[in-house]
Amino acid sequence: MKKLLALVLCLSMVFGLVACGSGNEQPQSTQGQSSNAQAGAATQIGTPEEPVTVKVVNKDLFPTEEDVINLCAAINEKMAEQGMYVDVQFVEPPASDYATAMPLAVMNGETEADIIYFQGGDKPLADQGLLEDLTPYIENSTYVKQLMDESNVKKMESYPYLLWLAPPRINTPVVRTDWVEGLASYETLLADPTVENYKAFFKELKEANGAKYAMTIYGNFDKLDSIFNHAFGVTGTVIEENGEWIFSKASQAEKEKLAFYAELYAEGLLDPDFLTLTWDVVEQRFYDGETAIIAGTAGGTIQVYDTKMTSLYGEDAALTVLPPAKGVSQSYTSVDVTKESRGFAINVDSEVKDAAWAVLEFMASPEGRILDKVGIEGVQYNVVDNQIVFTDKFDSWWARFWDTTNNFNPQNPSLAEPVLTPAAEDSLAKVNEYMVMDTNLLIPEELTPQWDAMTNLYNEYASDIVRGVKPIDSFDEFVQKWNEAGGNEFHDLLQETFG
Repeated sequence: MKKLLALVLCLSMVFGLVACGSGNEQPQSTQGQSSNAQAGAATQIGTPEEPVTVKVVNKDLFPTEEDVINLCAAINEKMAEQGMYVDVQFVEPPASDYATAMPLAVMNGETEADIIYFQGGDKPLADQGLLEDLTPYIENSTYVKQLMDESNVKKMESYPYLLWLAPPRINTPVVRTDWVEGLASYETLLADPTVENYKAFFKELKEANGAKYAMTIYGNFDKLDSIFNHAFGVTGTVIEENGEWIFSKASQAEKEKLAFYAELYAEGLLDPDFLTLTWDVVEQRFYDGETAIIAGTAGGTIQVYDTKMTSLYGEDAALTVLPPAKGVSQSYTSVDVTKESRGFAINVDSEVKDAAWAVLEFMASPEGRILDKVGIEGVQYNVVDNQIVFTDKFDSWWARFWDTTNNFNPQNPSLAEPVLTPAAEDSLAKVNEYMVMDTNLLIPEELTPQWDAMTNLYNEYASDIVRGVKPIDSFDEFVQKWNEAGGNEFHDLLQETFG
């Protein structure tokens, strides 16, 4: 849980506002603005003469950007056709660290936004009653409910303040298809993806294609963990060991996994620079063929990798998604359903909550989905013979609201070609196939310093063990220090929460 900065940061924030509709400020109509969450969506919002202004803030969206201006205009126009007269406006996001500055602005009543995108720092606001409970809105929705997968439902049950209709942010490993064709170890891996078979595959893949390393990661082991966690029994943030619930980072399963990573490192299969690398360097090493495997977020990120690789080396270099390793269990990283880590909230002080929800609901509707996923007609796509045909500007478009591909199959007009590449689609399918839910523990504020100290200890020992700086036996020393740093203080809370 990130700590808020001093109040002086908030006082320095300046919010700009650009109207994305007609460009003229209109007085807000109160028609349809009494809360309709319990009774269903409002049948009419605003009037043509007095559309209801709905202000949105998102760290990646700026009111002067052409795509944002076009998006707002399209939303206003299409919602008006349905009798919902809104004037969607994006306010300038904070110039300082968004995850810290945005919650502070809400806490001090210094933002006018009705819909707020959070990427951290939202829980203290929810605890203070500053974020709207979205449960009744979702229950009475038509389209939002249709886009929710099992993990979305679980997250909203646990924490009903943040909605993010997107695939789980799970890392999936990919490799060039032309690099694995004909490899005996690859066929063995597909038939039986054990840890041992994965290691054999790493070795042959590296040697057969002249790569320096089988896999490159950066900063931490998250991307490697997505392949191997479950195989070693690291099946969640908290697991049961010897009859007690403990954090998996201090488990014997974690020790066995780190010992395996140390083998990969010692045998030159894992990039030795992982501690100091950045994401862009890792991606470039993958494109240059220095590393054979990269892991990225299922869906969008895999789409980028796939498109880039085929543009460089042709269709034969299209990516193949690899399965998670099999052992104690088999899954990519478990999906944390304790709460959304990012997403949209409605400001509890908003005077236009129904209109704000109507915008979110519209963007989940079939018409809103085409707008969100495909872009603006005449810019990102054209309609030819009742089919959506992408222009050369489509590749730079991305969904500003709901990134999920659930139930996205436009029929009138239909898609002339899929939105996602086969590898991107397969990554999402595999995440769903192997999905395992993970209920985490929301760290209490009073235990945050201890958790930070425990996390730092893990990072230090894990990186030293994998690099051979410390022997694997030092893991037992780490567990002792972990417990002294705060693990013992979490003991009763873990038993009460998970027992």
